[in-house]
Amino acid sequence: IAFCFSGCNLVDIAVGMLVLGLRCFSASNFAQADFKSHSVLLLLLCAVPVMRLLKLLRRFEDFHLILKAFRQASEALPVLLFILSVIVLVFASLIYVLEPRSNIESLPKALWLTVVTVGTVGYGDVVPKSAGGILVTAALIVVSALYMAIPVGIVGKAFSDVWDDRNKLLMIHRTRNRFLERGYKPQDIPAMFCRFDEDSSGQLDLPEFIAMMHLMQVTLGTDRLVELFLSLDSDGSGGIDDAEFVRTLFPSAHAQIYGSRHGTEGTTGE
Repeated sequence: IAFCFSGCNLVDIAVGMLVLGLRCFSASNFAQADFKSHSVLLLLLCAVPVMRLLKLLRRFEDFHLILKAFRQASEALPVLLFILSVIVLVFASLIYVLEPRSNIESLPKALWLTVVTVGTVGYGDVVPKSAGGILVTAALIVVSALYMAIPVGIVGKAFSDVWDDRNKLLMIHRTRNRFLERGYKPQDIPAMFCRFDEDSSGQLDLPEFIAMMHLMQVTLGTDRLVELFLSLDSDGSGGIDDAEFVRTLFPSAHAQIYGSRHGTEGTTGE
């Protein structure tokens, strides 16, 4: 199920459904179709090339690094969007008050001028004409340049951090995908570690870890398995336990598995 509902496979399914929908129309139907009245057909024609292009995502494994960088930077976005809204509304109101109605007829038009100025686009379709409007717009240009440096710097820093750690992140991403494709779940990991812990130390050393991964048919090279083991062994003890493995590969499931376990142990102890 996890394999069927992976992102790349969902794109493949969507492309297949779109192509099937297009083939329901014969060549004569295409020739006689009025695309303005057939919105569904027009949507299919526009969506198929986009979805076909998205099929190439499976060839760009680094793409998920960009998504991870944006997820890290998204924590600051609500505050930045709020500040941006305040800047746009304040300057749009000033421009609307100072500009003659022959130039800025409504507040939405002032908002449009403010937005394209903040975005450093400056189409030139709407420009200030009064002295006050010109001064306010000049101040807006300076404020916009200073403000836009903040989100760009945050996203750039997040991407730089992710890119510096890309080898570890890509390896964890591949291992997680292989693990799920083989039908295993995060809840299976504690039992697996107990099975392969031959010396009953509570941890797997490197040979035991490699044997477990090979038996589970997680097809990664030996060199990559060694790199993965070293990245999981953050304390340098020479062994990893199941909690470290789950916390790294499936952080969202870590609290569910070990939190419930600790809660059960606490109840039993009482």
